Amino acid sequence: MKNISIWKDTIDMISLPTLDSNQETDVLIIGGGITGCSNYYFLSKTKYKVMLVEQNKIGMGVTSNSTGKLSFLQNDLLNKILDNEGEEVASKYLKSQIEAINLVTEIIKKEKINCDLVKVKSSVYTNNRSEVKKLKELEDFLIKNDINVLHTSNNLVKEKDEISIDNTYLFHPIKFVYGLIKDKKNIYENTSIKKIVEKGNYYYCYTDNYVIKCKYVIIASHYPYFLLPFMFPIKAYLEKSYLSATISNQNNISLISYSNPFISIRTYNDYLIYLSNSHLINNDLDDKKNFIELQKKLKDIKLIPEYLWSNSDVMTNDSMPYIGEIKERMIIATGYNTWGLASSVLSGSIIKDIILKNDNEYINLFDPKRINVDQIIGNITNIYKNINGFVKSYSKKQDKVIEKDNIYFYKDNKVLTKCPHLKCKLLLNEVEETWDCPCHGSRFTLDGKCISGPSNQNIDVKNSKYNNKKY
Repeated sequence: MKNISIWKDTIDMISLPTLDSNQETDVLIIGGGITGCSNYYFLSKTKYKVMLVEQNKIGMGVTSNSTGKLSFLQNDLLNKILDNEGEEVASKYLKSQIEAINLVTEIIKKEKINCDLVKVKSSVYTNNRSEVKKLKELEDFLIKNDINVLHTSNNLVKEKDEISIDNTYLFHPIKFVYGLIKDKKNIYENTSIKKIVEKGNYYYCYTDNYVIKCKYVIIASHYPYFLLPFMFPIKAYLEKSYLSATISNQNNISLISYSNPFISIRTYNDYLIYLSNSHLINNDLDDKKNFIELQKKLKDIKLIPEYLWSNSDVMTNDSMPYIGEIKERMIIATGYNTWGLASSVLSGSIIKDIILKNDNEYINLFDPKRINVDQIIGNITNIYKNINGFVKSYSKKQDKVIEKDNIYFYKDNKVLTKCPHLKCKLLLNEVEETWDCPCHGSRFTLDGKCISGPSNQNIDVKNSKYNNKKY
């Protein structure tokens, strides 16, 4: 069994240079996942000089841990927006998702990207009697917006009710990302921005050794490393999920449960990809237990995993992404509420129009500075979630946890190391062999290299007095 995503194991990884000198550009994109590469794709076709930096490897962050679905039937998300923001906003969000999927498929066709694109029906089901009414409300809303809705069933779950839609897709997310950056011009890997300073009409973005001067900064990282000017930790929270890929005889399936605890299923070639056990990142600190529970669910349907991995998604207070300016010429794109693949590509189109000062009907919808009741209430509850995660991280006890080339230990409540972001105590993910932050999702290899933000610093594991000692 491999403790990485199937997407990472089914590509020939590209290699790009690391920044080795001071640079000047019109637009700097920070983050080399599907969001950053989509923005690079759109803006590189304009008059602007564009540069992209990624602190690790292109496409190897959250994008590589996703399910690879393109669907506008997004579990209970549309119902949440409909209930909280009203029909007009929900219809506009639905339209944005349909257009985003069309945008992805148009790019694939135009650029001849071989990313295993498959057109499928997507289904959402419930096996909870109390949710049947909500599913009917979702069906009525879709029909009112001219979506053809089908009643279906499947042999993978014991559903009480299920609806399906056409014109949705499955694809290989990393292959698609690679197709967006074919020219590989002005793209740098293993290049981490540590600090951004505004001087006059320019931003100066500092790595450890060099500086990039630019007019526009696009923060396309999964979770921004800085607190100001946006105070991101109170504007969003994280949800963690556990995934597997198993050999199966199923074909062309895209299925998801209506609400938590989510189960998401899709097929890829001879594999069935199965997601479950979603939870707020600071509510459950036992990754190993969740992986064991996932394997038990698979065993119930007679499947044995060949791949196991996890993913963390940024969730916003009103269930819609943050795409737009957080201050003049500083733009953010994140917060996709587990449905980021199509919206990431749409962000490239929206941000291009922001920079070119073109009209775009989704600029106001996804404006990061929008204010509504959900934003206000969510900001307050997220403060509690942050405090709860911090406290829980320090109360979690770990004994000997893993043995590899080096031996890593905890003893009692002593802290091996803290996350450089906001100093939460890092916990060891035994299955994936990483140090994980239970507050904001930063991840590190066993030897301390940061592989996922918001941290933009490595950790010093080798010099820890608790390392390589038996207690």
